[in-house]
Amino acid sequence: MSESSAAVTLTKDHEEPDAVVEQSDIQRPTRRARLGTVALALLVAASLITAAATYFFLYAPDKHTDSGAKESAIAAANSGTVALLSYSPDTLTEDLAAAKTNLTGEFLTYYNEFTEKVVAPAAQQNSVDTRAEVVRSAVSDIDKDSATVLVFINQTTTSTDKPDPALTASSVRVTLSKVDGTWKISAFDPV
Repeated sequence: MSESSAAVTLTKDHEEPDAVVEQSDIQRPTRRARLGTVALALLVAASLITAAATYFFLYAPDKHTDSGAKESAIAAANSGTVALLSYSPDTLTEDLAAAKTNLTGEFLTYYNEFTEKVVAPAAQQNSVDTRAEVVRSAVSDIDKDSATVLVFINQTTTSTDKPDPALTASSVRVTLSKVDGTWKISAFDPV
């Protein structure tokens, strides 16, 4: 009897560890499934946050303006660019005054100093006559109070030193600010 009771004890002891192993094997897939579900939920949440941020920071600002606002910003950038870059020694005072009506802020201050110290003396001394023509332009960025327009220009210049017209093609990033309901140039950066 002692042999059979020892056999029973061995069998019981031998079976219990297997039962524990089987129980932990059942729990592992459940933990993995939970981790997978949590990871999927985090991925979905991150995707939704990215989509919302994209909408509110990139797409929504354009929705606050209509095509009329874009057209008026382009028109202001085009006419302002032509006024800034077109002048003649015979009408220099009027040309520079007309250009200033298109400007605002620190750029207006800079333009006043630059034309007084550089443009006016050179234009009068060398009889510089320059005419700008906008070839193409497009809005790069716009919201209700500011806009950025990329303007492509052809500029023809003559002077006493070079009486044959010299054609120059260039592009400019024109930053506009709305002042009393009117688009004004607040920055003018060659690209």
